[in-house]
Amino acid sequence: MLGFIKKEFKQITRDPKMIMAIFFVPVMQSVLFGLALTSEVKNIQFAVVGKPTEMSRRIQTRAEASGWFKNVDAGGQNILNPADLLISRKAEAVLVMPDVGAEVALERGDKPFQLLINATNAVRAQQVDGYIKSILFKVAAEKYPAAAQGGIIQIDTRVMFNHYMRTPYFMIPALMAMSSFIVLMLVAGMALAKEKEAGTMEKLISSPATSVEIILGKTIPYFFIGLMVVSFIFILGVFAFGVPVRGYIWQIFLTACLFALAALSAAVFISTFASNQQSAMMGGFLYTLPVILLSGVFYPVENIPAYAHWLCYLNPLMYSVTNFRNIMLKGGDSALFWQYSGMLFVVAVTMAVIGYKNFKSKLN
Repeated sequence: MLGFIKKEFKQITRDPKMIMAIFFVPVMQSVLFGLALTSEVKNIQFAVVGKPTEMSRRIQTRAEASGWFKNVDAGGQNILNPADLLISRKAEAVLVMPDVGAEVALERGDKPFQLLINATNAVRAQQVDGYIKSILFKVAAEKYPAAAQGGIIQIDTRVMFNHYMRTPYFMIPALMAMSSFIVLMLVAGMALAKEKEAGTMEKLISSPATSVEIILGKTIPYFFIGLMVVSFIFILGVFAFGVPVRGYIWQIFLTACLFALAALSAAVFISTFASNQQSAMMGGFLYTLPVILLSGVFYPVENIPAYAHWLCYLNPLMYSVTNFRNIMLKGGDSALFWQYSGMLFVVAVTMAVIGYKNFKSKLN
């Protein structure tokens, strides 16, 4: 038995794939959870609109100094609809000052402050609400001590996009992309590796079919499977969990198509390095885990530090999750939709070209 143990350790140390499987996942998780991913609410895009006064400037200064907020220049009184800042994702929270000015409103006690919050993520919205109200009360109490007791300040809070603060509203659009991504990465990658493992790849190579035809023939069925998974979760979320659909169905369909293309391209690329189904599944898992963690499915992308934030812009899942939430909860703001659809298209096409070239070189 001792001899077998020694032999097994020697085999493990000689196999680079095995070493990567053993150490890569825990190291990656430690780095991501320790440095990049956190449940703390920070980097909140915060705007103060309305009549500019000394108090409004102090609120902005206090918010920025707290380290939780990033102030957004909303143009003072010039903005017509403060809610547009939330719809376009320029701001996550907007404090609308009374039209008579903050100081006059506090002296009279009859003019409320209005607080608009993006409640797409219900848990984050509750914390943002508490942060802003705490800052507002502290700034007001410095000049009006009676305000510290809470009897003077009137705050009219308006929760947008998720009025009942329900978690399924936040998770279902993300699951539409994440579940489809997992299925396509694992199943499509294993299907391509199966040809190598079974020894039938040589028959495909010697057939009249070109490399493009081989790739399309192997991936198109899974493309429709990915769309079916998205459709199933979409129907389940709408009819079983009551998730609203405020945008257009064609926007959801277009996002799903681009996303399926990106996922299949990544699966093709990974499968070119796999000699069997087991290694294809392992490679798909090693790629899928960081993609999910850096997509905003569970942890807000805004919380990721700047030195790691650039990785999110290479992530097709991030664009898909953001687009699905924008369409279903916000009504599909056209500027945001086309921006993220365009970036998703670029990522999908780039990955498709890389996957095709690598697949063709392996065939040759």
